Amino acid sequence: VFRLFAKLGPEQVAATSDAQIPLGQIEKTGVRAAPDIGVLATKASDGQVAVLVWHYHDDDVKGPVAHVSLHLTGLPASLHQAEQWRVDATHGDAFSAWLDMGSPQSPDEKQYARLEAASVMTPQPLPLAPHDGAADLSFDLPRQGVTLLLLK
Repeated sequence: VFRLFAKLGPEQVAATSDAQIPLGQIEKTGVRAAPDIGVLATKASDGQVAVLVWHYHDDDVKGPVAHVSLHLTGLPASLHQAEQWRVDATHGDAFSAWLDMGSPQSPDEKQYARLEAASVMTPQPLPLAPHDGAADLSFDLPRQGVTLLLLK
């Protein structure tokens, strides 16, 4: 996920989620009932927009995917493509691969290579059709998943 953070722009812009749990509530009670599905958006000086979305729950067990629908406004006219970077149990996640191989404390060369391969993130294109500075994007996000959308 730190690799995704590194792709965020320097200026935070307004972003809201109707499923994001307020920080104060998380500090008091954790994320025990409904999952925290939150969003953070930034922009860079070149107009690129980055949108980070997470689907978190304190119980690290399988759960339903979140069906995410984003409505983006105030987009520069120069944006014509979107790419999605994902970290979840099947994308860019060496931790899941490590668990699958039995959590070796000292991975051998073959296991280490498998962990390295599992950590590779490959962006996927998403259709982006902005109109009058606005666009809609939809995707599924697995529980405990994080995705970064880069609009270029």
